[in-house]
Amino acid sequence: MFDPKKNYADTPHYRELQPLRLPGGWRVGWNTLFKDLDPAVGDLGGSSILYLSNDGLRFIIEVMFRPEFDPDGRFIIEVTYVPYLRTERGRRDVPFARHAGDQIVHTFETRSYAELVEHLEQQIARCSAWMIEGH
Repeated sequence: MFDPKKNYADTPHYRELQPLRLPGGWRVGWNTLFKDLDPAVGDLGGSSILYLSNDGLRFIIEVMFRPEFDPDGRFIIEVTYVPYLRTERGRRDVPFARHAGDQIVHTFETRSYAELVEHLEQQIARCSAWMIEGH
């Protein structure tokens, strides 16, 4: 039951999330990117920890931790461009859905959480301004 007097911003599931700057158009599929994640602890499971997509710009940004639960694991950022599918006449088929033509346009690996966040925000900004296929 919703309690209007409760400060939900002070709950652990919200308070511990990493603040990110996301321009309009980005959708968060899932986010378990908590502040100060430490790979050395070795408790990072669920290999995909952040999934962002922008239907209009046709980009997906995913942050993973591989191998899972391994203290020697690394954070990985993968930026994927999802080109338009085309009809038989060459027209764009507009729905945004992953398919065999997806193109990984950037990857980055690090063990440093600070580097991860810095690089992630650079990629969000880059993909917010970068257009591969014109209108």
